[in-house]
Amino acid sequence: MAPLDCQRAASPLRLPWPSAVPQPPARKTNMGLQRTGISFLGKLLAPAFVLSLGLLGTAAEQARPAAAARPSDPHDWPMYNRDVLGTRHNPAERTLSRDTVPQLVEKWRFPPAESGEKIGVVHAVVVVNGHVYFGTEVNPTFYKLGPDGKVKWSYRNPAANAKPSSGGSFGLPTTGFMNAALVWGDAVYVGDLGGMIYALDRATGKERWKIDTRNGPFPGAHASNCVFAAPIPAEGNIVVAGGAFEHGVAADPKNRGCTGRGFVVALEPATGKVIWKYDVGPEPRELDPPVTIKHAWGTKTYHFGPSTSSVWCTPSYDAESHTLFFGTDCHNSPRQPTPDDPSLSTRHSCAVIAVDARTGAEKWVTQINPDDVWNYAMPGYDPKTGRYKDQSIGDTPKIYSIVVAGKPTKVVGCGCKNGGFYVFDAATGKLLANTPIYTGPPNDPPESLDPRTLALPSLIGGLQTGCATDGKAVYTNGIDILGLGAVFGMRQPTGGRVVSISLDASKENWRHERPRVKGVGGTRERPAFKDVGDPVGAGIALANGVAYFTTTVSNRLVAIDAANGKPLKEIELGPVWSGPVVSRGRVYVGTGNLLFSPGNPLEGFFPKSPNGSVISFGLPGTDEVDRLGAGDE
Repeated sequence: MAPLDCQRAASPLRLPWPSAVPQPPARKTNMGLQRTGISFLGKLLAPAFVLSLGLLGTAAEQARPAAAARPSDPHDWPMYNRDVLGTRHNPAERTLSRDTVPQLVEKWRFPPAESGEKIGVVHAVVVVNGHVYFGTEVNPTFYKLGPDGKVKWSYRNPAANAKPSSGGSFGLPTTGFMNAALVWGDAVYVGDLGGMIYALDRATGKERWKIDTRNGPFPGAHASNCVFAAPIPAEGNIVVAGGAFEHGVAADPKNRGCTGRGFVVALEPATGKVIWKYDVGPEPRELDPPVTIKHAWGTKTYHFGPSTSSVWCTPSYDAESHTLFFGTDCHNSPRQPTPDDPSLSTRHSCAVIAVDARTGAEKWVTQINPDDVWNYAMPGYDPKTGRYKDQSIGDTPKIYSIVVAGKPTKVVGCGCKNGGFYVFDAATGKLLANTPIYTGPPNDPPESLDPRTLALPSLIGGLQTGCATDGKAVYTNGIDILGLGAVFGMRQPTGGRVVSISLDASKENWRHERPRVKGVGGTRERPAFKDVGDPVGAGIALANGVAYFTTTVSNRLVAIDAANGKPLKEIELGPVWSGPVVSRGRVYVGTGNLLFSPGNPLEGFFPKSPNGSVISFGLPGTDEVDRLGAGDE
């Protein structure tokens, strides 16, 4: 299933930032890209996993990554994970600390509460030089705000409509921004749920180019393509992950099988030209004979497959080894089983994958959850096999180092929807360690639960996206909603937490367990839901010894001491499913929420609002961002 925080859908290395942004070449016209003055070239050369359109990058201190992957100014938060290593850690923050955070106050919000203006849900923000960049899910608009919270510019795709993201047939999103942008040099890059990728002028918001991944000439264009993941820079290009999101399409009784795949693509920043494209798994084809899957809710025969769903995991990038790392989703349609291999999944589903950042060539694939074929018409638990379904990897593989057999070793670590955190050798993909996974039936309370289990598996449970590391420890979020999708009807959340574990996943340092919420929905006297768990579903932000996150039921911004998990500050936000970011003594967070079933009273335990805002919190008095005024870049 798609990410919850897209960023839905988290160690330090360095990229030229922003001085190495390529200068645009002389303008020329190439057929294909929907364009405003800048061109695109995309051509499918062969039915291969990799499309190359041109040729030619604690223990963490013991093997420090190359210095090319952090922003030039470490005070900024210019992309979803703040850096290409996926850390979600701001090492430059000094104003906000465990001593000062209790004094946080609201400095401004957009739109101002008294203005009467309304904007759509905000799921992710980025901040550079005090300026805030974000898009909205409903009535899709992309904004740039000045340090004072006033609009610098806004952009709307002229071809887009104002329908909500859930307006597509059988759950296919049609439009809307759910992920974070990348601010790189003089441009802003962002993707949307309708499968579009945009490059906007950073100063004016004017459209430079846009690519429609649902239509040609984008190589391997597919009508179900979406872009949930956030862009990152790598090897001087813009890297974007996406692909066919067919969870709902496959549930259409008329559907004969899915034909899409996930992808990762590298684009030339100035023009949008495709440098290379990696497609996840083998190309779907007609299944002969068709494959029939029986499950507790019914039977379906698939005539096409295998289909690897959209990559909703924002990739990470290691400049030293020129490698990109990302996680993948489950299959929406199965592969053709054979006498030698009866599995219905390929090794590329529910896996962590490494590819060459220069060419897109596959380096290694390590599967976490095999035989995971799932769509909206299927239950989330198979009692015959004892397996939970839709156990994809949306958390960015974070790049850091640990000691293995006495030697500093570069690794990648990421969370999974099965509730585990996994550590892999970055060079080989070998699984080195993982935290305990709950494999019992979907009972409440769960049976024989290991006390070190980080979160419980389910369709929207486990570790979704946005775990973090400061190079000293890993900090995981978590959603417990074990029975959801396993049986008919809804199951309310039973828990949520932030846990600090060692970099090698062998030891738990502490856990901050969220208290249950006494009542949600209905009235104060007669709440619709009682004794509800309080999941932490969106990204964690780390800065100067403090961990920040939001809660999806109590709807709070929470700051805790990163050394021991003790609470420092809690602020009520209203409906929210957005991870905070920290920059220059400020905490920024988007609000509003429609996940996952707006209008369904059975899912009222996640408070909803189609209207959102961006709120900036800081310390009382004049601070660095106040002194920037309206801002002048």
